This record gives sequence, structure tokens and C-alpha cells, in this order.
Amino acid sequence: MINEFQKRFCIFKGLTNCMQEKEYTDIIPLLKHLCIVSRPFANNRNIKLDFTGTEKEIKIDCAASTLLNGFNKLFSSIIDYMPDNNTLYITTEVIKKDEAKYVSVKIRNTGINLKQVPAITNNCGLPAGIFSSSAKETVFEVCYSLSTARVADTGKQTMNGGPFNYINFVKGIKSHFSKLKNPVERLAETRPKEAAFLIKINECLLKNLDNERFDANALSNAMAMSRAQLLRKLKSLTGNSPGYYIKTFRLEKAKELLETKDVTVSEAACQTGFNSPSNFTKVFSEKFGITPSQFQRTKPNATKE
Repeated sequence: MINEFQKRFCIFKGLTNCMQEKEYTDIIPLLKHLCIVSRPFANNRNIKLDFTGTEKEIKIDCAASTLLNGFNKLFSSIIDYMPDNNTLYITTEVIKKDEAKYVSVKIRNTGINLKQVPAITNNCGLPAGIFSSSAKETVFEVCYSLSTARVADTGKQTMNGGPFNYINFVKGIKSHFSKLKNPVERLAETRPKEAAFLIKINECLLKNLDNERFDANALSNAMAMSRAQLLRKLKSLTGNSPGYYIKTFRLEKAKELLETKDVTVSEAACQTGFNSPSNFTKVFSEKFGITPSQFQRTKPNATKE
């Protein structure tokens, strides 16, 4: 039976096998496949990715690797700031400006206005900017000039630098969405007291990492707070409940063990407080979109199962 990781690999393999002859990249399948790979990580926070396009193919003179990495950074940064239970809409169309044709990719997030976060567009390496914004949403736009010949061209695409490394790309997405330190880093600049609070929670969880009974009640006692107080505080700072935060913290540390230490899946589960390898595999797959064993195989010279 083909597992989900293999399916996604086949999708990307098929896409990159077509990138050998011309310098044009068809942006439509590229964005579709990026959404497929990113969806498990967005779904973990109940964020929906919705892709629609008015054209079947739009080819532009840009390396596929540049577009993939750029749009990955853009999508990941927007999702990182979005509250849970919202939607990221991606639309593509060919537009006319001053008798010239352009491809316009619009990315609209719901739940928050991100106009005051310039790092989102500054760090993606794409010609991206704010198209519009309102109280609880932002529309970003990436615009590329193109000609009629490029839209109609039936040639194949090139990666401009060799075969695309699917495993490294997926690992990059996983790394972005698995960093609990992101809220701490953001708060450290503007709300140092809240950042210190999260640091204290992380230290407390680290001390009790292998204790499977250390739950939300134990954490509230350790922080000298009622469970209701802890819920309100943690929810306001991270958007997550104490139980979810604890589980995510354990999963991150398990991922670090699998990535950097010579441990088995069972050992990683035990050391991070999961009561059984099967339960650990289930929640790990839900979080990262890949099983612990599959993730471990992406590590050079990995031999453990």
C-alpha cells in the first residue's frame, strides 16, 4: 500500500521530471502541489488551504526552485501568524496592465490583519506586496510579467540547477511549523514579561519531559496557577490550550531526538512522555504529515527503526 509520504513524493517527482528543457515554469501545478505538501501542517491548527485559478496553465520565466522556496516561505509565514480555525485562499489569474500581461497570485488570509508585519513579504524573495487589508484579513499579491507566447508555450520546465530535493523541501516545511520558540521570539521584542512566562513553561515541560502523567493539571500546579488561569494566559499568547501546547512540545523534542540522536522510535517515544510507540506514531504523523520511521529515514546514514 502506498503511504501518504510516498504519494506526495510521487507528485513532486512527476512535477520535477518535467523540468528539464525550457526555462519556463508552470505556476499552476507548482502552487497546487505546494498546497498539498503544506496542508497537513496547516490542518494541525484547523487552517484550511483553498486554491483556485482561472487558467489551466501559466508559464513564467523563473526557476521552479525559486518559486517553490519563495511561496513556501510566504505561505508558512502567513500561516504562522494566523489564528487557528481560519482559511488561506490562493488565487491565480492573468491580468492586463498598460497593454502588458501579468500573472497575479493573490494570497488572502482570514482572522488577522498582517499589514504591520513587513517580514512576511521581505523574507520570501518574491515580488510580493500588500494588495489590500481590512480589520481581520490581508491580501498579498505576487505579480510576474509574462507574454502571450509564454502562456501558450507547451515546452517543459527546468529546475535551473539539477533535480529538486523533495526530502529537504518537506523537512524545511516541517522545521518551520514545529518551532515552539517562534512565539517566544516574537513576544521578546514587544512583551518581555509574556516571553519570560512562556520560557518558564518550556523549562518546566523540559524537566518533566519523560513523565507521561505531567499534564495540564500538573503544569498549572507547577506554575502556581489555576487551570482556568493557565488556559486563558496560554491561549491569549499562543492560541493553544495547555494540553495542545504540552503535546506539541513533546512532539518537537521527539523530532529533535530522531533528527540528532541515535535512538529508536520507541526510545524517542519513551523519553518524551508518550505512553506507547503506536500512540506516538499516530500523533507524530498528525502533527508532521509523516511517520517517525519515515522521518528518521531522511537522516543521513539512518539505520534505526
